[in-house]
Amino acid sequence: MSNGPYGQIACDCGAVSLLVCGSPLGLGLDAGGEPVTFWPLEAIQIGQGADELDVSPAERGGDAWRCRRCDERLLHAHDEAGVAVLEGHAEDAGERASALTASQQRCLEGLGYRVVPGE
Repeated sequence: MSNGPYGQIACDCGAVSLLVCGSPLGLGLDAGGEPVTFWPLEAIQIGQGADELDVSPAERGGDAWRCRRCDERLLHAHDEAGVAVLEGHAEDAGERASALTASQQRCLEGLGYRVVPGE
């Protein structure tokens, strides 16, 4: 467990919760133009409900992490890029420049994401 900043993500039914520790790598948009936040995969920890978490291949690559009870998708994990993609923008992510490497950016863009430059 990290002693740094963290957030918690839970599915609608509350069966699964994930902890996100540290700082996001950057912001972007998914293929539909919806905001997403990029996090290092190692920043994601299961808070509760590991037995209710379904990890299965996603249509556009990577793995979708979903709750088995309510079928809500909590994140997309992309092993090749080493990045977890969460819906929405993290509150503190816009205050710093993107920490994504050029290789991670190319991989994410190849999966249909658009990386938004940091400020």
